[in-house]
Amino acid sequence: MFTELNIILGFDHLKPPKGQFVLISDSLTDGSFLIHHFLSLYIKGGWKVCLLALAQSFGHYNAVGQKLGVPLTQAREKGQLRFIDGLKCSLQMYTCAPQEGQGENPLRALGDKKATLRPLYNLVKTQVCSEEGVLDGPTLLLVDDLSVLVSLGVSAKDVSDFMHYCRVLMCPTQQSQGAIVSLVHKDADVEDEENSTLFRHMAYHGTVHLAVEGLSSGYSRDVHGQVTVTFRNVQDPSQPWSRKRRLQYKVEERNVSFFAPGTSRAVL
Repeated sequence: MFTELNIILGFDHLKPPKGQFVLISDSLTDGSFLIHHFLSLYIKGGWKVCLLALAQSFGHYNAVGQKLGVPLTQAREKGQLRFIDGLKCSLQMYTCAPQEGQGENPLRALGDKKATLRPLYNLVKTQVCSEEGVLDGPTLLLVDDLSVLVSLGVSAKDVSDFMHYCRVLMCPTQQSQGAIVSLVHKDADVEDEENSTLFRHMAYHGTVHLAVEGLSSGYSRDVHGQVTVTFRNVQDPSQPWSRKRRLQYKVEERNVSFFAPGTSRAVL
């Protein structure tokens, strides 16, 4: 699955992206298919995944996983997949009375402006680390998606601080066993200063950026959008992003096909 993209990234299910912070952004289209790609990549390889789901329920990921031949329910039952139901936690903050356990909610920052996302970080840490407080083999922290927190009123600074601590936990160096993949929306037609600030902060942390964009020419039956893959100069993080590649893609029922611009079947 996603063979063309994996070749460019240098990842596959036998060689997961250790020590990497992969930022996915989407503009005028839905880039969540890449979330499902990285989830299936790790599960098929037998590696551990912690999925912090802020946008969808487990049933959604499981339904997509079944189409891709990835048994998420089985992976969850045997502990390979750790699922943090951020969507449920956020709903509880708005529907439950304070005396009904909101104080234990890892997203209590949604209802208390003085609170931070530290409880959420602590929960992530317990899910990805062993009793000794270290990662046990290649482990992916998958966050879908960070823009939800900003839309619910958490400041871009607090979200950025949360992800900074996650990066130190998961992938402080290029040799680390852990990796992070996170989605942030970056719609070109929407003016949202907080979300724009969040994107800039995440771009600073990232080592690989996958920018998913809709076609400027509008809808096409054979080409649904393009993905620009950009790698950061890890030897000198202060330098601009380098090594850029661009692919066009088409979303299919059980796969996404990638091809060089201008080489779709409709063109050839």
